[in-house]
Amino acid sequence: MTMRLAARVSGLRKGESKVVLVLSGDRRAPFEGERIRRTVHRAVRIAEALDSSLPDVWIYGTDCHRLPAIQSGSLGTWIADWTVLARKPVFDESRVDSNPLGRSVREYGLFEGGSVAGAMEALRKEYGASRLPVLVLFHVESMEGEDSRVARQLEKASGSPLFWQFLAQLDETSWSVLDRLDDLRQERPSIVNAHYNSSWNMDISAGLDAFQQYAMIKPYARWVRESRRR
Repeated sequence: MTMRLAARVSGLRKGESKVVLVLSGDRRAPFEGERIRRTVHRAVRIAEALDSSLPDVWIYGTDCHRLPAIQSGSLGTWIADWTVLARKPVFDESRVDSNPLGRSVREYGLFEGGSVAGAMEALRKEYGASRLPVLVLFHVESMEGEDSRVARQLEKASGSPLFWQFLAQLDETSWSVLDRLDDLRQERPSIVNAHYNSSWNMDISAGLDAFQQYAMIKPYARWVRESRRR
């Protein structure tokens, strides 16, 4: 199943959604491996099926910043610039990465923890007045101590055109508010525009990748259909 076919099966038409990818700059390690690259590739495929343009990409650490636009035909260059870092040496800690991401670490406040709630607020202000429904693919590495603030952001955005598709694999020994979205909805029934996908970065074969992406848009498609009925 191709991504565009999956979108049509879900009742979603190209150009009738906005796709936004939000990357966690909480820790350096995901940028030293394949996790961020896989996430960007999947987000681009989803945007190609749903959006009239490639996804807007943001990154958050202690602050939230929009990254330069991905230009058509230049995805490989963009990934090399903004998603890849060499493994940090054990002894020569003074070595600085030479690509744009490496040069922006201090300016963007990366790899010193991150505020999920702060990034949500920035996205809510940026896209809250969108005329199109917005699929926010929100990458999370850690949410320690943020449950109440994230819950408040979900409540504030409950009437907005944003759908929060959280992509995370958090510590299973301590549940976060993302694991308790059903409980949250019992207290605030208006929060229907959020979903938590815990398998987004699994190592899967290319043949199954389209099904992975389909799983990432199914909750959004359901929300869009229900919003239209309302």
